[in-house]
Amino acid sequence: MINVFVIDDHPMFIDGLKSVFSSSKDGIKISGSANSADEALPLLKRSRAKIVLLDLKMPGTPGDEFCLVLKKKFPDKKVIVLTGETDRTLLYNTWNNKADALLIKHCGKLELINTINSVLKGSRILGTSFPELINQRELNKSDIPNLTNSEIKVISLLSTDKSREEVSQILGSSRHAVDFHVKNVFKKFKMNRIMSVVAEAKRLQLIT
Repeated sequence: MINVFVIDDHPMFIDGLKSVFSSSKDGIKISGSANSADEALPLLKRSRAKIVLLDLKMPGTPGDEFCLVLKKKFPDKKVIVLTGETDRTLLYNTWNNKADALLIKHCGKLELINTINSVLKGSRILGTSFPELINQRELNKSDIPNLTNSEIKVISLLSTDKSREEVSQILGSSRHAVDFHVKNVFKKFKMNRIMSVVAEAKRLQLIT
């Protein structure tokens, strides 16, 4: 039996998955669930699930950032993103943060089962609904900086000529946190001027 842990902020969706896999004939069991990343972390420490189904838009830590946390803390678990989001930047970030698979929520049961079995064998899967949204070759481009949601928000605000102090107030964070994100962005882009970063981020469609 393959144990699966679901992280999604919609309880009805989780209940639906439990119903879909209520029969043992599929060899899959929803053995645990959480409605946010913060709620999931302590539960996963005790979970024997080898598969984590992860939504991307949730309260607290965004799914793309939490994906990387999961891969670092639980290297034995496979992370399958099961989402309704089609934002290119979000999908890029999640794939670059080592997600084992990306699936759209309206995928069929058979595709989900096949994906679970494939990632357990070491494959990385891009769901059938995603090629029209993102190109597989684009996902593998090494020249696209892997930015977190927080870094994208900071760059986007700085692109409107706001000061770092103003950005910290808008985001409800400290000036130190904004400086930290800017420093990381400089490293990722190998640049040391914010407007050069902004121009490149727009060219790569990481911000608008």
